Amino acid sequence: MVNLRAIANRATSRMNPNVEGAAQVSTGYITSPAGKREPAFADAVPITIQMQALTKPEIEHLDALNIQGTETSAFANMQLSGVDAVKNKGADVITIGTDLTIPADLRGSKWLVTAVLEGWVTAGWCKVGLTRQKA
Repeated sequence: MVNLRAIANRATSRMNPNVEGAAQVSTGYITSPAGKREPAFADAVPITIQMQALTKPEIEHLDALNIQGTETSAFANMQLSGVDAVKNKGADVITIGTDLTIPADLRGSKWLVTAVLEGWVTAGWCKVGLTRQKA
């Protein structure tokens, strides 16, 4: 199978470099000793993403979900997920790396996967909507 995402990424990353980071995939929730539900995650795995501006239809889609804050989209060479009520799990989280090649305003920032905009499971990549989280 031809990996069209890899081909496109070779071209787009010349003008908009990829960003290294770590992905924490949600495994659901745990209950703290105080009885509060807290999100649980698998061990972080390295991830390379390409962050891009949201398109007008994507902005409208996120607006319909009542999502507010700093938003962007990202292509990733792994499957990421937003909240999945059927599987009783929360959204995945991406933490951008701290390498000096990464723009200063992004280094170490955390982003919540708020929507899967394109999910290409058999091809091994996805495009997600991300919302920046407080530090």
